[in-house]
Amino acid sequence: MDTGSRTVESGDGSQSVGPLTILGLLGLLVLFLVAGHFYGYVRAIVALAMFGLILAWGGRKLFKISHSPAEPELTDVKEYGLRYVCSVCGLELKVEVAARDKAPTHCGEAMVLTRDDGRPPLRPV
Repeated sequence: MDTGSRTVESGDGSQSVGPLTILGLLGLLVLFLVAGHFYGYVRAIVALAMFGLILAWGGRKLFKISHSPAEPELTDVKEYGLRYVCSVCGLELKVEVAARDKAPTHCGEAMVLTRDDGRPPLRPV
């Protein structure tokens, strides 16, 4: 998320602040002075700090939502008769649609992939 706060390198090697950063800081100063005059400077500092924290938190949440991973490819495997079986308690999960190669866990252990007839499959799903 680009907020315009880039540093620009001058010809002599020093760094200067971009114009959007200067305008943003100037706007915050004016907002602080106006709010401080009407509501008190301590309240204005607290309000601006809370505004900044809420804005940063919301921006991160929106960024995460907009950059979510793509949906995995689903493969229909009903006709193979695959089941995952827990080796500890015997729980069975029938696999109808496979989306990844990693076996689920149950009772703290990875489940074993088998076919309906009890044999392991010829190739991993």
